[in-house]
Amino acid sequence: MFNYRVVKLFKNKTNPITIAGIKGVSGNTLNTSTIGQSYGLFVDSNENLFVSDSNNNRVVRYPSNSSSGMPGLVVAGNGTEGSSASQLSGPYGVYVNAAGTLYVADFSNHRIQRWNKGASYGVTVAGTGVIGNSLSQLLYPMGIVVDSNEYMYIADTGNNRILRWPPNSTSGECIVACTGLSGTALDKLTMPFALAFDSYGSLFVSDQINSRVQKFQILDGFITAGPTSTTMSTSTTTTMTMTITTATTTTDRTTSSEASSKTSRTRSTAVLILHSLTIKT
Repeated sequence: MFNYRVVKLFKNKTNPITIAGIKGVSGNTLNTSTIGQSYGLFVDSNENLFVSDSNNNRVVRYPSNSSSGMPGLVVAGNGTEGSSASQLSGPYGVYVNAAGTLYVADFSNHRIQRWNKGASYGVTVAGTGVIGNSLSQLLYPMGIVVDSNEYMYIADTGNNRILRWPPNSTSGECIVACTGLSGTALDKLTMPFALAFDSYGSLFVSDQINSRVQKFQILDGFITAGPTSTTMSTSTTTTMTMTITTATTTTDRTTSSEASSKTSRTRSTAVLILHSLTIKT
C-alpha cells in the first residue's frame, strides 16, 4: 500500500505536513491534486518541488507554498507511457539546474531526457533507448545529478555502475564499479539507486540491494573540476549520517520494502537518511 504523497519534515517539530498529493488517494489526471507512486524528488533554489510521478509517466512541479490537495503543474511527460520525445516510461531520478533545465532518468526507456524550461518535449542526452552495457547505453537508470559544467552522473542501475557523461557526448565514462558485475566488495555496487555530491566533491551512492550508502572520493579535485574529475579512490560504507539544519523533504511510504525507494533534496549541509541521498548546497 502506498500513501501517494510527499511530506515535509521540519527541524524541532514533531508533525510533518503533506506538500504534494493526498494521503491514500492515487490519481493520474494531468494537473490535478493527486499523484501516483513517486520515486524521485528535487527542490530547486526557489523551493519549488519536482516530483517524479513514476507510474503516471510524468514529472510534476509544486510551488514552495504547496499543501495537501493543491494541484501541481506537469513539466515533463504527457501521462501516457511511451518513448517519443514528449513521453516518459516510469521516470525515477530528477535534477534541475540553475537555469531551470530538468533532467529525468527515464527508467524503462533506458535513457536520460533533458527538458528545457517550458518545453513540451524532451531531448535524449544519455543512452540510446536500447538495452545494453556499452558506454553509450544504459540499463534501467534510476539516479541523475549534474555538475556546474553540465557533466551528468548517472546511476546505471541495471548495469551496477556509475557513469560520468560529458555534455553533448554520445557516450559516457565509467567512474564507479566498472566491471558491471554486482557484489558486496567496496568497489562494487548492486542496483545503485540515487546519487549526491557534497561540497567537497565526494560522491555518495545509495547501494540499494547491498543495504548501504557508499562514499567515493574523487582524486583529482572537486566536482566542478570538469574533465579531470574522473578517477575515483577507494570507497567507504556509510550506514547513517544526519546533519539537519533546515527542513528535509522526503517521500512517504507505508511498507519497509519501499524504504530504499525514497529520495529527496533540500538545501545546506549533506544529509543521508538510510537509502535516501539528500544534498544541500
